[in-house]
Amino acid sequence: MTERLLTFPTLNQPQTDALKAQGIDVVPATDWETATDIDIIFGWSQHGAAVLQNPQNHVRWIQTVSAGVDYLPLDWIRAHDVQVTNASGAYSAAIAESTIGYLLYFLRDFNDAVKNQAGHFWQVPARTELATLANQKIVIYGTGSIGQHIAELLNGFGSYPFGVNRSGHGVNGFQGTVSMEDDADLVKDADVVINAMPATPTTIHYFNEAYFNQLNGVRIFVNVGRGKSVDEAALMHALLYQNVLNAALDVFENEPLPRESKLWDYPNVLITPHQSGFDVDNIRALFGYLSDNLQSWEADGKLTVNVVDVNRGY
Repeated sequence: MTERLLTFPTLNQPQTDALKAQGIDVVPATDWETATDIDIIFGWSQHGAAVLQNPQNHVRWIQTVSAGVDYLPLDWIRAHDVQVTNASGAYSAAIAESTIGYLLYFLRDFNDAVKNQAGHFWQVPARTELATLANQKIVIYGTGSIGQHIAELLNGFGSYPFGVNRSGHGVNGFQGTVSMEDDADLVKDADVVINAMPATPTTIHYFNEAYFNQLNGVRIFVNVGRGKSVDEAALMHALLYQNVLNAALDVFENEPLPRESKLWDYPNVLITPHQSGFDVDNIRALFGYLSDNLQSWEADGKLTVNVVDVNRGY
């Protein structure tokens, strides 16, 4: 029986031909409403839940194009035994390079340079205002693919970060790791805190008022994980009272970030519109995950690449 795959991302002709050569009937996103007998969903959209729950379909597997899966109807998926694989790793290199850019932006005082250029104002910063990556105590929350790529690049600058993960298990590239329950002593004198955690029930608003109050003038806070991990009102308070001196934010609780959000006006905040993982080669990596999983799926009904534990949410 031919498998029917509904793809929300637009595939090029060679990719479509490759799927057809594997015996897959490819259904484009434009036909989502009339399509029936869908077995596999590639990607997701606002119409995904309707496709999933349509009794004329029998979806058994979703291959996402994101690392996080918190936006999926996970309760329904669990109840109907739908398997999920994600795109973990596809964006890690780009996110890591973006993160290094965020850190250098503030450590090398490019933030003030941009403002001074706009006003045609020549002002040389004091040497004491500039710093290097190698001399920072950096703590990365999340030691999976994204965290490891960030750590690898930092190692190249002579910086060896600490990591925080669920259990505290050791990970290559980090000079030490602790569990989320034991992070207080680690972060109290940190220079840089980077969030690269997935969104799970235990990470929602993890960075809240109590968390920020324990910090002692963290030089840079970076969020390239999930927007829901950060209580934005608490972060703004921390920025105002200098528990956090600067912040680089790529993800937010609500996206697009509302025009009325006060974060836009903070002079010590760099905002990017959820772009840190963007790369011209993203779709090639994503299609590779789909193709590899299809081979094992057709061979024995099993998935082998980036299988998600839907109970944990990652």
